[in-house]
Amino acid sequence: MNNKQLAVIHVAKKELGLDDEAYRAALLAHGGVDSARELDREGFQAVMKHFEASGFKSRGTASRATWKPPEMGPGMASDGQVKKIIALWYTMPDYYRKGNEMKALNAFLSKTCGVSRLEWLTPKKAHNVIEAIKNISKRRAA
Repeated sequence: MNNKQLAVIHVAKKELGLDDEAYRAALLAHGGVDSARELDREGFQAVMKHFEASGFKSRGTASRATWKPPEMGPGMASDGQVKKIIALWYTMPDYYRKGNEMKALNAFLSKTCGVSRLEWLTPKKAHNVIEAIKNISKRRAA
């Protein structure tokens, strides 16, 4: 992996609001490694495909991402929380069919916290959703 590719991976991590745990989980799930430096060409492409599916828009260089989360009103979940929920959700591909990711996430939100869209999450509910997805990932890894 060259330095430009590594920079793009790190920009995607920052723009998607991933903490280290979610970032490393995505690298492991999609690239088979726990460090971006260890990615081969296929791993890099798989990780970038995942990040792009999570909302990151690469311009081919380490430039600023253009993805914007849904408009959140006052008292609603932060942009960072929404980005993290989406990124974590995309690390669980067996929970949805390709092309139905957001529909499946909305159904999960409805079942988990009684809210059927990301735009309607309060900060507390967003935190609960993040923790629920992390717990599911941990159980599946065990």
